[in-house]
Amino acid sequence: MSDFDLPITLQSPKRHRRAIAQLVNEERAKHGLAPLRFTMSLRVSARAWAIYQTRNSRFGHGNWSRRALRFPFVLAGRPRSRAVGENLAAATGSFTTPREIVKTWMRSQGHRDNILRNWQYAAVWSSPDAPDPGRQRDGVTVVHHFGRTIR
Repeated sequence: MSDFDLPITLQSPKRHRRAIAQLVNEERAKHGLAPLRFTMSLRVSARAWAIYQTRNSRFGHGNWSRRALRFPFVLAGRPRSRAVGENLAAATGSFTTPREIVKTWMRSQGHRDNILRNWQYAAVWSSPDAPDPGRQRDGVTVVHHFGRTIR
């Protein structure tokens, strides 16, 4: 069985997020889009938001406009020179596999639009445990951040 089909409890979070990134890039390739390149600055924001959600039993985008302005990816560019986006997932059990997460995103118009938008960069963070700390040990919270430079 590949990492694409293993639940979070049977693989490391690192392998889990790599599999999600690979599946997202495969979806983009099906639509003639370039693969997303990893950037550490988006990994920092994705990790921070995943940890915040699991520690605080929250799930959602929060005050997106305000949060996005503080992303390291955004702060590293000139004012208004970078755009960012976000996909979230929370699942338990067999729905925590990278394939199930990406399949669910592709069935949702907003998430699908994000995956197929003209982004250049991305980073995924998978946190074992869904946003109800300690009560969903077979769960996962996934944050996928996207970015692009605006000319």
